[in-house]
Amino acid sequence: MISFSAFMAAIGRAQSLPLWLRLLLTGLIVVGGFAVREALGSLLPSTNIFLLPILGIAINATLFGAAAGLVATLLSAFWLIWAYLPPYGSLGVQDSRHLWALGLFAVISVFVSLVIGTLQATLLRLREAHAALARTDSQRRLLLQEFRHRTRNDLQSLVALLLLRARSAPSSAAQDGLREAAEHARALARVHTLLAQEAIHEDDPTLVDSRAFVEGLAMELARTHATEGLRPVVLTAEAEAHPLDSERAILVGLVLNECVTNALKYAFPDDRPGRVQVRFTRLDGQFQLTIEDDGTGTPPEEQTGGSRARPLGTGLGTRLLRGMAAQLRGSFTRGPGPGGAGTYVDLRFPAKAPGGRG
Repeated sequence: MISFSAFMAAIGRAQSLPLWLRLLLTGLIVVGGFAVREALGSLLPSTNIFLLPILGIAINATLFGAAAGLVATLLSAFWLIWAYLPPYGSLGVQDSRHLWALGLFAVISVFVSLVIGTLQATLLRLREAHAALARTDSQRRLLLQEFRHRTRNDLQSLVALLLLRARSAPSSAAQDGLREAAEHARALARVHTLLAQEAIHEDDPTLVDSRAFVEGLAMELARTHATEGLRPVVLTAEAEAHPLDSERAILVGLVLNECVTNALKYAFPDDRPGRVQVRFTRLDGQFQLTIEDDGTGTPPEEQTGGSRARPLGTGLGTRLLRGMAAQLRGSFTRGPGPGGAGTYVDLRFPAKAPGGRG
């Protein structure tokens, strides 16, 4: 079955033919209509001499535009007067009823030609507008992808600069601070790398597919830490597929990166085996990101005054996590897992974005 776009493309090619060829084809279609009328003469009522000519006029208007329909109307009217209306073989009409019928035929034919031509021109303009929008969308996607690539490259350069400055820092505290800042910049670069590669939502380049993004980032973290010589820990990720705007996806990715990195680094000392489970779901109008491990665990922060049972850096990470949760207009909690074992992290924020999408 021919698609609408293929049909409109065929119409566009027909209307781009040279004028002389379009006029020739118009005449042939008119003649063909009358030839069919003669061939089916015994099957059609003798009084219905206008049906097939109107059909030929509609075909001409469809293929070649309203002007071709008007030319076909003129040719059909002359042939009807000459061959079908008495006195035959002349351009005169004696019967007033035939004259009224011929006038009605001309009015209907002109109306059909103009309507088809107008509709056809509108559809062609819509097709061109759709093609222009497709080109604009393609350019938008390319620009957005280029921006993300440049952002990733700039962040990677920043990481290298921070690590270089850390080696020449005058104190161990300054070195630790610069290295931690480099880690956060590396996390942001990792998020932008994923955004630029595979997590873009198919309908809108400014949206992210939450399943591809969360699962892809978790697997990238697993690969990164495996190559750094850490003990084998099973990291699994399960995410539902929902459109998520890029701005909030970056924040979700940073929270995921920080919490998974902490679990992989500190939850399993002395080559202890374990697992880390990442989940992303939507429930009751909220998105929920959870990271759970069965490692050494950490007490609730409200019970420790903000201290940690395992080393998580200078405290900048926790402040950043709470700050990112606030930017998402959500909540962030961290404490013991089910039964008091391991660590359970819970990030929740409204599924509907501030701009109304979601």
